[in-house]
Amino acid sequence: MDLIKNLRRQRYRTKQHKLNQLLTIMNIKTNTPLAINVIEGKQYSWCTCGFSQNMPLCDNAHREFSTKKSFKFIAQETTTLYLCGCSETQTPPFCDNCNNCKSI
Repeated sequence: MDLIKNLRRQRYRTKQHKLNQLLTIMNIKTNTPLAINVIEGKQYSWCTCGFSQNMPLCDNAHREFSTKKSFKFIAQETTTLYLCGCSETQTPPFCDNCNNCKSI
């Protein structure tokens, strides 16, 4: 009987550990535009799922946690861009200031 209880506890702890890992990954989105330095002609992938550890750029975390795909764009000039941090914009990858992001 104790063996069964111990196995159930271990299984619960493992599930709880995985859940805690997922929750720490989930809280990446921010309510401000994020600055990124881009180089003319280079392709970038903007994160739309919010799971990226490299926000606002995609690190392919969506493959494990989400069905959303990254938004790819090519920089038109070498400059600093401010990309939406909440990923809820209607004008990706730029913030449209009508959703969750506050303007700079």
